[in-house]
Amino acid sequence: MSIDVKCDGDMARLALSGELNIYTVAEIKATLADCMARAGRIEVDLFGITDVDTAGLQLMLIAKRNPGTEVRFVNHSRCVLRLVDLANLAGVLGDPLVIPAREQEEGNSCPR
Repeated sequence: MSIDVKCDGDMARLALSGELNIYTVAEIKATLADCMARAGRIEVDLFGITDVDTAGLQLMLIAKRNPGTEVRFVNHSRCVLRLVDLANLAGVLGDPLVIPAREQEEGNSCPR
């Protein structure tokens, strides 16, 4: 897992790459909590996520419900899109995303 953090005043940007799962969620949670303590707005880029499980999805849901901090997830990888669609949580997360109509579309992929 790689986490690239950039802070600019009240805005923090995190770019995640690698796995967002039960094995990495604690590290990501600690970094996210630190950013939430310092910034009022956080943008999390998920394009580099190669694998995600329900622990990763749970972290996303917890982050969205944190009072006092606006958290946006952007640039969702195919893995993230697939799990959000499967869990029917696109509306709950509230971030703009496009669920692909076909699994065979071009783009980054994830293991089955």
